[in-house]
Amino acid sequence: MKETLQILKILLTDGELNDTSNPARFADFKDPKVRAELEEFAEELMFTLVEVPHAVYLVPEMDNPFLSLTLGDLRKGIGSAARTVDAFLQCTIMMVILYLFFGGKNTDPLRTPFLQIKDIVAELDRRLAIPEEQAAAVWQEEMEINFTQVAQTWNNLSIREDSRRASREETVLKACRALEKQKLIGFYEEGTEIRPTTRLKDLMTNYYLSDERVAAIQSLFAREENSHA
Repeated sequence: MKETLQILKILLTDGELNDTSNPARFADFKDPKVRAELEEFAEELMFTLVEVPHAVYLVPEMDNPFLSLTLGDLRKGIGSAARTVDAFLQCTIMMVILYLFFGGKNTDPLRTPFLQIKDIVAELDRRLAIPEEQAAAVWQEEMEINFTQVAQTWNNLSIREDSRRASREETVLKACRALEKQKLIGFYEEGTEIRPTTRLKDLMTNYYLSDERVAAIQSLFAREENSHA
């Protein structure tokens, strides 16, 4: 049990255990008894263990009250005056970023090694510029979120730096910083470019991009694409 608790502490603190930073504990994780005990903790504490050849990751379940990133957390990251719709916009930005990175249909879903901030802004301009009635029909049919208000919030942002209003680029950067805090992306080229971390690539390939999740996400984006036609 001592080895199990030490591994659990690492997973709860860092979100991962790998064979580079802690080879001894990673070897302990391979012990069937330790793994079984960790699975018991996972069931009780509402998380999933995602194992890849060189690492194991702790992924909280969506309704985990202790470990999941909440809308309140996103609002705090935006600013003291942030509203719920601002948090939903951050979620939308993150979803688009992940789709741009991992929207490939081949065996390797990563379709680009980097994204420039300006290109993310352009993609959001394109996706959130659809007429309000189409936005409601496409997005709100599947989710209990008012995406019409999300689109309006994005379009009300300043296109360029403006002391009176937040800019679209800064809003995207806030979403990127939240992903960076979770060790999912890194900034490059003096903050104008982002790239996925090994952690994000592992989790997307081995967990989040299951056949069911991919089908649901691609269907939602495909329907939005058709609404532009």
